[in-house]
Amino acid sequence: MKAACRNTKTRHDASDALTTRHRSFVRHGAARAFTLIEIVIALTIVAVLAAATVPMLKGFQDERLAREPVTALLKLAREARMRAMQEKRPYQVAFHATGFTASRYFNPYLQLTELNEFLAAGEAAPAVESTIEEGDKTDVDNGGRSNKTTELPLAPPAPKYDEYWSEKYELPKEVKYQIQHWYDAEPTPIEGEMVKLWVFQPSGVCQPLKIHVEGPSSTFDVEFAALTADIVKETVDLR
Repeated sequence: MKAACRNTKTRHDASDALTTRHRSFVRHGAARAFTLIEIVIALTIVAVLAAATVPMLKGFQDERLAREPVTALLKLAREARMRAMQEKRPYQVAFHATGFTASRYFNPYLQLTELNEFLAAGEAAPAVESTIEEGDKTDVDNGGRSNKTTELPLAPPAPKYDEYWSEKYELPKEVKYQIQHWYDAEPTPIEGEMVKLWVFQPSGVCQPLKIHVEGPSSTFDVEFAALTADIVKETVDLR
């Protein structure tokens, strides 16, 4: 009987312990739950952060669009400089009222009508083909016949370049700009029939250049280096 009583008491103690643990778990679980006030506060914080982020993203987008002329000019300058060094002849970026045009350098006193004629001729010109066809290598020591009797290498043909290569960037109508070379006392507004040149020599050297780009909501003052045509100084005013 005493053993049975002890077993019964042990079972009751174990049951009471489980019940106590369950109630403790429920109490702790209820304490970890979010209240309505906490949820409202969290949603308010999220709304405030979202309201602050949207104008910031819009500002980044506006700055990217406003910077587009400067980015396009940098791209054209690098391409013209690379071609000048590869082909060992000067290239240029022509500034005119409607934008920038990169091409080979062919007239130091370039006029807008001549530039437009050059671009029109380039559109009508056939594509430049390879300087030598594959398999069309005859042996001059064998009377020009295709059967080789010697392994002497032939002189490579003169390379052919695209005489009418050009790339152009059209400025938005509301954007105006000025440029200033190192020898200019003050910036020159590019308007009307005016054409100003930025020349890249076969060595890769170019004139240092400053450009002022003004749009309806932004102003950029950018300075390009003489040796690399990279941007070395930039001032931005976003209104």
